Amino acid sequence: MRRIFTKQSNKTSKGNRAGAIVKYLLFLFMIGVGFSMSQATEFRLFRTPTTGNVVTLTAPAKIMQVVYSQKLERFSIWRNNSLYFSVDRLKYTEKNGLKGILPPGTYVLRTLGGSVTIFLNTVFKPENVVLWGMQTAVVEPRWDGNVIVICSPTKIISAAYTGTDSMGIFAYSQPHRAFLLFYSPHNHFNPGPKVFNNAGVYMGKILAGQTLPPGVYTITPGRGTADGIVNGHIVFQLK
Repeated sequence: MRRIFTKQSNKTSKGNRAGAIVKYLLFLFMIGVGFSMSQATEFRLFRTPTTGNVVTLTAPAKIMQVVYSQKLERFSIWRNNSLYFSVDRLKYTEKNGLKGILPPGTYVLRTLGGSVTIFLNTVFKPENVVLWGMQTAVVEPRWDGNVIVICSPTKIISAAYTGTDSMGIFAYSQPHRAFLLFYSPHNHFNPGPKVFNNAGVYMGKILAGQTLPPGVYTITPGRGTADGIVNGHIVFQLK
């Protein structure tokens, strides 16, 4: 009986130690979760015809949602007292309009014809996003697409273009010259596939693997002579 009692005591002691370790690890986990949650900061940047606010970001913040009023024609984001970029409400739908990550800085909004609210969060997970554009000569809108903001160098994962001319990735800071220009294999005057940068330097045959520096970007897929509706997009990871 004594030997049996001793074995049971050892098992009980080991079980108590194991339980204590589990409780301690759980305690550390809860502290870590609480600390992470305490670091998450949500912001609401807004502007109406009569009022608005100022938001100062000390860390990059992801654009979680953009809400427009029906009368809004255009809004501009100002960063550190300078125009950062503008969005034309007539071109960009609420669903497909503005995505990305704003870098640290002090932000205000300016609007034309209505109100807009941008919801931001400084804690977010990496996410694959699509920068896309469409062009047609048949119906309105003649051009559609979205706008994406990146605040760190970002590599293109994949790309596609349905036209027979070329597709340009445009930075807001240089709207009249494509930052990267992709020529289709079906281009009659300058056959591809090939990619050039904004200085005219040959960068390779494909867009995948090319790197975009921090900035604000759109895509314009060009229409060839026989093209109807053309589409283009690139995929990259926001992080």
